[in-house]
Amino acid sequence: MTYIQAALSASSSTVATVLLFACVPVGLIILYRLFLHPLSHIPGPFLARITSLHLYTICFFGIECSVLEHYHRSFRAPVLRIAPNAVSISDGAALHQIYVAGGGFAKAARYENFKVDGHDTIFSSRDTAYRDLRAKAVAPLFAMSRVRAAGCDAGIMRESVTRFIERFEMEKARAKQSSPDAAKVDVLGLTYRLMMDSVTGYLFDRTYGALEEQPVSSTPAKTSVGAESKANKMSALPFIFAILDAGRFSLLPNWLFSTVKVIAGRLFSDREFHSSLDRVHDFAVKVTNEADPNWDDTYQSRLLAAGVAKPETVIQCIAVMFAGTDSPAVKLVTIIFHLVQNPRILKRLEQELRELDRNSSKDPQSIPYLRAVVKEGLRLGMANPARFSRTTPPGGFNINGIHIPSGTDVGLAPYTLHHNPDVFPDPFEFRPERWLDESREDEKRPGRLSREMERDLIPFSVGLRACIAKNFATHELFVATRALVESGVLQGASTCTKTIELEEYFNAGIKDHRLEIQWLLS
Repeated sequence: MTYIQAALSASSSTVATVLLFACVPVGLIILYRLFLHPLSHIPGPFLARITSLHLYTICFFGIECSVLEHYHRSFRAPVLRIAPNAVSISDGAALHQIYVAGGGFAKAARYENFKVDGHDTIFSSRDTAYRDLRAKAVAPLFAMSRVRAAGCDAGIMRESVTRFIERFEMEKARAKQSSPDAAKVDVLGLTYRLMMDSVTGYLFDRTYGALEEQPVSSTPAKTSVGAESKANKMSALPFIFAILDAGRFSLLPNWLFSTVKVIAGRLFSDREFHSSLDRVHDFAVKVTNEADPNWDDTYQSRLLAAGVAKPETVIQCIAVMFAGTDSPAVKLVTIIFHLVQNPRILKRLEQELRELDRNSSKDPQSIPYLRAVVKEGLRLGMANPARFSRTTPPGGFNINGIHIPSGTDVGLAPYTLHHNPDVFPDPFEFRPERWLDESREDEKRPGRLSREMERDLIPFSVGLRACIAKNFATHELFVATRALVESGVLQGASTCTKTIELEEYFNAGIKDHRLEIQWLLS
């Protein structure tokens, strides 16, 4: 018995020794990160200062942006430490230095996780030479003069918007037939259809056909809401939603992200996703194979003419299909939601447009209240709410008297800037008037506010690495919003929720991937 007790005592001592030796280095790492790390002088939550798990967790649960915005306010810190080697900045004065001056800081490692099928794209590449060759090849397609022509009566953008209104009316009529109490329409699904057809028609000279896709079921009254929604889903949506959902892991180191992606693909991928991906891939292959780089003036033909191989051109086409569909769709549905929720704003916009000739060729971006509505939609349309991460260069940089050393992951988030009450009073309110001179005259220091509002509005990022298609996406919002209001399709509608609930990933998703408005019938 004495031998057994001695053995147990020795075993316990060994375990205690092992645990002690394991805890010592962990403790030393914690002490270093708290007191000796080059970022130890920057305030932040305790957990965030000692481990990246805190940032990974809030990213996974889709609350990264609102949590960091809360910490900026609670710590009263425009420069906030959000991980051992990562910083969030809420002062728009840093935008120029980080994203513009000298081409801006290099993209952070997070962008490695946005490759498509293992390939870099114009949107994800951290290699400036790689991006520049491809971006310069397609940049002429996004010149403002060419974009405006697409929005004219004979242009593909206007044609797509017309078919969008027709599809909207059809969905509204179907909904009224299927329910005796309230006709509900998923406007997010409709805006996805519009943007997919518009961007493919404009860039590839061939539309995907999303607005022509018909519901699988022709008897919605006999199906459940979930079944009806699935039957009426655009074929490319599972592909788009898979990319959105992968964003919950986007802050992980690339090796770990790749591992998680493989495991998740094996556990959760389904026939619907693979069918959607195949449909998108086949479309991209078709437009690439049919392209003539010596004659055509399309996205794919320009890439081929620049020496990009066909397999990669297919990947670039798939990437722009996602980017050109998701972000503008979320921004447009945000505008629709707030117009429906604010009848006063809708009425004022209707009156402004009524005073114009409906067939007028006047640039919609020059119509004052329409411009204010769209800019407010760009402010609140959180398609990309998270930080645009960059890596500080050798020597680091200074902001607000605080030195941030080289090699730090640093960035500003549209969510934080667009909801800053010092720049945008009542930041969660949809107030187009804030963009009009009549509103600014009543504000204190109107000139400063005006400059800071324009500076801090970054829905498409800023600088040389900003979204290459921002001219197209912005003009599309003007054309679509004007057409929607003039059509009267929103008359009598109400929202089904008080707010738009977001999953705050890098490419944000609207909760349940659905946003309905309704017309009460009784």
